[in-house]
Parts: sequence; C-alpha cells; structure tokens
Amino acid sequence: MTSSSGAVWRLLLATAAWGLSFPTAKAVMLAQDALIPGQQDWFHSALTLVVRMAFAALIMGTIYRKEVLGMGWSEVRQGIELGLLGGVGMLFQTNAQHSIPASTSAFFTQFTCIFVPIAVAVRTRSRPSIWVMVSSGMVLVGCAVLSGVNAGGIAFGLGEWETIGAAALFTGQILALERERYKHNDMRATATVMFAVKALVFAPVVGWGAFTGESCHVWAQMAAAYTTMPVLCMTAILTIFSTVYGYATMTQWQPLVSSTQAGLIYATEPIFATVWALFLPGMFSRLADVAYPNEVLSTAFYWGASLVVGANLLLLVSRKRALGLT
Repeated sequence: MTSSSGAVWRLLLATAAWGLSFPTAKAVMLAQDALIPGQQDWFHSALTLVVRMAFAALIMGTIYRKEVLGMGWSEVRQGIELGLLGGVGMLFQTNAQHSIPASTSAFFTQFTCIFVPIAVAVRTRSRPSIWVMVSSGMVLVGCAVLSGVNAGGIAFGLGEWETIGAAALFTGQILALERERYKHNDMRATATVMFAVKALVFAPVVGWGAFTGESCHVWAQMAAAYTTMPVLCMTAILTIFSTVYGYATMTQWQPLVSSTQAGLIYATEPIFATVWALFLPGMFSRLADVAYPNEVLSTAFYWGASLVVGANLLLLVSRKRALGLT
C-alpha cells in the first residue's frame, strides 16, 4: 500500500468518525434540553462544541505534552489558522441550520468540492483536470440526491449564504493543511492548538446564551447540562472519536493527498452519518430516555451514495494512472 492509499483509508475512517457526531450530538442536545429547559437550539449546539474542543485540547496536550511544550511559532500559527477557519465555519453552519432544513445545509456544505479545485487552479494558474471536474460534479449531484434537495425547492436566503460561507471557510481549512511553509510542522502540536482555538471561538456564544436563558449564571448552566451519566458517556464519544481521532487524523494524513481529493473524501460524511443514524438513535433513546427514532434507508440514499463513492474511486484511479501506478 502506498502512503497516499494509506492516507485515503485513514481519512475515510476520520470522516466516518465525523459522521458519528451527527446522531450523537443530536442525542446529547435532546438530553440537555430536558436538563436546562428554556434555551435555544443554538446554545445547546455551541455548548456541545465548546466542551468537545476544550476536552480534546486537554487530552492532546496531556498525551503529547513534550511536543506541545516544544512547538514553535509555525505550529502555533497553523493551529490558529485551522482553529479560526474551522471554528467560525462551524458557527456559520450551525446558525444557518435554524433557518434552513438539515438536508439543504448538508448539500451546500459540499460546495467545498467545487471551491477547493477552483482555489487550487487559481493558485497554480492551471485548469482542473477533466477527472477532477467530473468527480466534483458527481459529488454535488450525489449530495443533492442524499439530501433530497431539488433546484425548484431552493430559495437563497441568509441561511443558504451562511452555509456557503461556511463551505468557503472549510475550504480554507483544507488548503491550510498542505501549505509548503507548514510541511515540517509537528501536526500533533498543531492539532492541540487548533482544538484550543475552536473552544475559544465557541465560548462567547455559550456565554451569551447562558446570560439570555432562564439562569444568568453560565457555570450553573454548563454544570446542569452535564449532570447525568448518559450525557457524559455520549460527550465522551463525541470528544474521543469525532473530535480527537477525527481531526487529529485529518491534520496528520491529509497532507499526503491532494487538497482536491481530500475535499471529495470528506464529502462521504453524509453517507456515514446516515449509516450511523440507522441504529444509534434508538440506542441513545434507551440510554438517555429521549425520543429519537432510527432513520430508514431510501432509494435516494443508494443513488446518492453510489455517486459520491464512485467520484472518489474515479479520482483515485485517475491519480494512480497519472503516477504510473496502474
């Protein structure tokens, strides 16, 4: 197995871990809504994110204490870039979901598949290959099918533009991982900084939500949200798998593939999220005593998933041929 092929499989596993966050985070927020009633959905979203990122930074800093203490300005700078781009992007994406359907959000987020090749083409002053353009088109159509989005059902409002802005920021995050100036960075230290910066980005949102809720004490609100074992267990899943493992794998292995291919790999996230949602909601419902039914596969899932997976296989094969590996 080549290093590039190994990176592809590891990034797919990271994407599967991100997909795990969708049903898990929703279950956490449903449970917390009963613990601290009267809060808006975006408060629960921000609270879940800030806790995930803060504990992820703590875990990484503890495990890789030597690397973190010995890091230089280059790791700090890259971590800040990744944290700001990803953190602000997640805020835009989360806020938009209060005004647009989740399916529309999922579709517009995959505009990274278009933005990344365009950004690379502008930077290198070269036209994207026909394989890249075809693969990107297949992913967009596939994600539209997966999300149940049709052209006649989309009206561009604030939510749609916020999600497109989030996709642009996620594109910057993908590109920041392959910059030449950062190629010698210790990515474990970089990931630790990234988690800490994301926590700082989300913290003001949590503070604002706590002061506008039924209680004006932010610490009391946060403590009350994590008073049951089910919430703590699900938060541990989000922190360890969807955050530490997922993002640490991304920062470590994405530089071994092209940014365009990375964007297409990440587009498989809705597929993994759907697969997890087939059985995890029922398990979480029994664990946390919330009403969260399992999802059911539809014909659209098979068609959409086939297009997204096919696009990745097409780009992988074309890349191997270009390198003379087949």
